[in-house]
Amino acid sequence: MNPIGQSLGAGLVEQLAPRVLTPAFAFWAGGLLALWTAGYGSTWATGLAALPTVLQVLLLAAVLMLVAASAVLAEHLTLPVLRLLEGYWPELLAAPMREQTVRRRERIAKSLRELTAKAFHGEAGPEDERLRTIAEHQLFDLPAEAGSTMPTRLGNILRAAEDRPRARYGLDPVLCWPHLWLSLDKETQAELTLARKGLDDAARLWLWCLLFAVWTPWNRWALLVALIGCPAVYYGAMLPKARAYGLLMQSVFDLHRRRVYRGLGWPAPADAAGEPAAGQEVTTYLWRGIAPPGMRFATEDED
Repeated sequence: MNPIGQSLGAGLVEQLAPRVLTPAFAFWAGGLLALWTAGYGSTWATGLAALPTVLQVLLLAAVLMLVAASAVLAEHLTLPVLRLLEGYWPELLAAPMREQTVRRRERIAKSLRELTAKAFHGEAGPEDERLRTIAEHQLFDLPAEAGSTMPTRLGNILRAAEDRPRARYGLDPVLCWPHLWLSLDKETQAELTLARKGLDDAARLWLWCLLFAVWTPWNRWALLVALIGCPAVYYGAMLPKARAYGLLMQSVFDLHRRRVYRGLGWPAPADAAGEPAAGQEVTTYLWRGIAPPGMRFATEDED
């Protein structure tokens, strides 16, 4: 039975390793350390030493299963956590922060117009150029329309990335994305998947930092870890990952949007000037199934 046991053990490790070696492990290990330093360590050590070897192994397996199960649960909570951090809140909470962001955007836009005017008249110095660059980056992370503004920085970065294909090409990114995704080559899909995974991983790490505060009753430093970890992950990981993912999504629309037209058999716009109107017609068709009067869809042979 020994070879069978080794084979089963190897298979179990192979299955559990991706789940165990995650922030979930750090969460439970940190909690164990908090309890240990609170005075429970000697009691546990004595109790574990008194158990038979078989029970010790089973207890270890149970602990690993607990870590793996909590990691799976955190994966299922990734999307709700992201939506929470994006600012999908009750209107009573979201409205004041949205209004504050709109006013901030107006101030930045006004400053950028003044700096651009100085540059146009040849009056801008090095400091003016530096401030102009900063203002352009700040506006890039904010939606152009006040109605699209979100109450958080993460939400505004992602919403701004979603709004750009709509503004430039008339294509609604939410409705067009499944059709565009299915037409992409495997390499492009892999790059997008990797970028989205980075954002999801950062969201789960933020969640584990927040949950680490549950160990505070046993040790106060757990609260310090949560208070430092959450903003560090948000500003150091989530915002850059969201910006990278948004830029990649925009690049996909810039380079491959006409695949949506070809896939639907829809006549592609003749020039850039007519593209927003054509994109709006495609969006209407995908949402309501209504095509413009006289629309003739191309067949596969014609395509």
